[in-house]
Amino acid sequence: MSQVKERKITQIEKPSSRTKRYNVYVDGECLLSVHEDVLVKYRLHKGMEIDEKEIHALLEAEEYNKAKQVALRYLSYSPRTVQELKSYLNRKGYDGGNTERVIHELEKLGFLNDLEYAKAWVEERKRHKGYGKKRLRQELLKKGIALLIVDGILADMDDDEQRRLAISIAERRYSRICGEPWPKIERRLGNYLVRQGYSMSIVYEVLHLFRIRYEEEKGNE
Repeated sequence: MSQVKERKITQIEKPSSRTKRYNVYVDGECLLSVHEDVLVKYRLHKGMEIDEKEIHALLEAEEYNKAKQVALRYLSYSPRTVQELKSYLNRKGYDGGNTERVIHELEKLGFLNDLEYAKAWVEERKRHKGYGKKRLRQELLKKGIALLIVDGILADMDDDEQRRLAISIAERRYSRICGEPWPKIERRLGNYLVRQGYSMSIVYEVLHLFRIRYEEEKGNE
């Protein structure tokens, strides 16, 4: 049975005070560069004996840590879904195994949570964009949110809430086109509400309200 060849860490240096990376020299040769998280986890120090198997493990740990650091930086800009992060890491060239491990760890740490993301996203889109149920559902699914989560969140939105939102955004659009003939207003307002994700029953209700208003305004001229 062949004996595992032991090598020795002869130097560890930090090339810059602004970096969290360290160069590790083995037998006088700069063999690898590792993040401080890897340095601490494996308790690397000058004079430490290390074999090829351990060096390979260090390289794998470093690759995983790189993926995690990239993920954390990506999440620092804006909250993301699991699918968005997975796609981003894949585009960056990280293998599926490391990507899945990173996602699992960040979910455990609370950096990734599709349920909380979806709740916050729905509230923001309702408040600032006036999206209806259909569009909210479509866009959440596009972001990779599980169908069960999407349907659970949207189940809390009743028709009264949808009606109020539809009237609110229709009001802003109507104020810009109220000088047009009613058929043109009806077409443009109806198409707008459909694009925003409202059901046809709510679209017809809102159009009926604005037609009454339009006729009253014209009658008072």
